[in-house]
Amino acid sequence: MGNRLVYKISLAVIVFTIAAYYFYFPSLGFLPNMQCIFYKTTGLYCPGCGGQRAFHALLHGHMGTALQDNLLIYLILPVVGLKLLEELSGKRMFPPEFYSNKIILPILIFVILFFLLRNFPFKPFNYLVPLN
Repeated sequence: MGNRLVYKISLAVIVFTIAAYYFYFPSLGFLPNMQCIFYKTTGLYCPGCGGQRAFHALLHGHMGTALQDNLLIYLILPVVGLKLLEELSGKRMFPPEFYSNKIILPILIFVILFFLLRNFPFKPFNYLVPLN
């Protein structure tokens, strides 16, 4: 068996294991109901707050709950999924610009804007706050 095949099988097993774990448990934390350290320290929601619950909700088909927990899940999962398919198939799935450094700044700006907007305590921005 070649190294590439072992890599592909290992990657598939890891992804399946993580998805199966999230299907049964809403968080990968070691303690139940573990809170985000950033939120606990600052009282502000980081861009990832609610992401684990959103992924758990998506695995159960609760699209609205996932959207309310963390909007970014709908942007991150397709990219991660396509990147995984790319790794497994060996074929490029994205346009050439995606592989250059030009993509980093727009993504960073978007994530920072999401972080700032979800911490404004008034409508419509309070809809970006996680449910729990």
